[in-house]
Amino acid sequence: MFTLIIEDKLGAIVDEYSFEDGEFIIGRSQQADIVLLADNVSRQHARLFTVDGRCFIEDLKAANGVWLGGKRIYNVTELPRSAQVRIGDFFLHIEGAAYARPLGPAVYARLVPAPGSIGELTELSQPTMLVGRGKDCAIVLPDVSVSRIHSKITQDASGTVSVEDLRSSNGTFVNDHRIDQQELQHGDRVRFGTVGFSFQVDGMPEVATQEAEPYEPARPLQRAAQPSPPAHPAYNVYAPMEPVAPGPRSRSVLPQVAAVAVIVVAVIGLIVLVGFAYDRWVVPALQSRAGAAPAAAAAPTPGSEPAPQAPPATPAATFEDLLSRGQDAVARRQWDEAESLFKQARRMDPINQRPTEALNMIAMEKRAGARFAQAEEAFAHKDFATAIRQHRMIPQSSVYRADANAALDAIAGVLEIDGDAVCAAKNYAACQEKYSLALSTGFASPAVEQKYAKALKNPTK
Repeated sequence: MFTLIIEDKLGAIVDEYSFEDGEFIIGRSQQADIVLLADNVSRQHARLFTVDGRCFIEDLKAANGVWLGGKRIYNVTELPRSAQVRIGDFFLHIEGAAYARPLGPAVYARLVPAPGSIGELTELSQPTMLVGRGKDCAIVLPDVSVSRIHSKITQDASGTVSVEDLRSSNGTFVNDHRIDQQELQHGDRVRFGTVGFSFQVDGMPEVATQEAEPYEPARPLQRAAQPSPPAHPAYNVYAPMEPVAPGPRSRSVLPQVAAVAVIVVAVIGLIVLVGFAYDRWVVPALQSRAGAAPAAAAAPTPGSEPAPQAPPATPAATFEDLLSRGQDAVARRQWDEAESLFKQARRMDPINQRPTEALNMIAMEKRAGARFAQAEEAFAHKDFATAIRQHRMIPQSSVYRADANAALDAIAGVLEIDGDAVCAAKNYAACQEKYSLALSTGFASPAVEQKYAKALKNPTK
């Protein structure tokens, strides 16, 4: 016989169940077997079931996870005696369970983003996870250096985690060495293109993340000096010709073809190098000089009319000017204008990382702005749950974070007023829902917690 007691975050008992065997779905949906009404509980959050007198719990890929003894679980896990499970704001006390034992090996590992990286903290909770720029990947990295499907991270039955490069353009690196496939160890630095992470395993000493190494294109290898060939007429074309005994003449043309190919490649390389240097340094210098030099106006002769002057030519924008104008557009939240300016700067200097970093930031801000707009639209239609969820998904580093916090504060106030009204009408179910949503904003006043605890003591229909 098992006994399940459910408490909310204030310690009030919400419900109690007794069971011997069976399977129960826990979630926010009214179709769930055990209903937990809170915004941080998924519609189908977890599965509780028994096998041969033993009780197990499984996370159904819920956004906020299932926590046992203060640690998040990922596999089906047998519950210990007097177990305490946390789901959202609720604590589940299960009496009569035996002991904890996960079904199958589990490695609790994560990818921690390097300072300045666009990556996010990622729990490696699935046996296979694709990494790439494409939306169908489990780990999405919206960076131009990352291929659409870049790498694959796998965890085998023994708990070993490995990373495999999937023929990406800019490669996958472990501790700054490009790899095809490699097993990961705690503290390894992993880089997909230019996006860096630290691989860390729970229970191991925390490793300080390091600044990602700047990405530089590979330099051509310098060929080592070869020993001089033997001084024989057959190998040294510069040696004086000695009489050679008549014999069959070699008809091979491979040496001549190879020599011509080397000369052609060298000429093409020289042309490319000169063209790059001309575009990179000479053209900007000439344009800058032409724009800076004022046109000397000829002195008019007495009685003659001054010659009309042509409008001065606008000097070509420099790399630093494009960056400055892009930052100004960012400050005004003109994301399309800023994106265009930083793309021009990147074309002017492809090696410099500042335009790429700015473009990554702009992509993040565009997503945050879209979330803020969706939240405002949901609030206008009184869909408070969606508005709260969209506001809370805006990153802390976004310029929209302060606006989102102000909106959450306002939503908490509206929900408190609505909750007071339905509580006065003795509609305690709606009252509890209003107060619960207000608390989920993180900006509710302490009075709301007291009102919510009081509402929970009233029976609901």
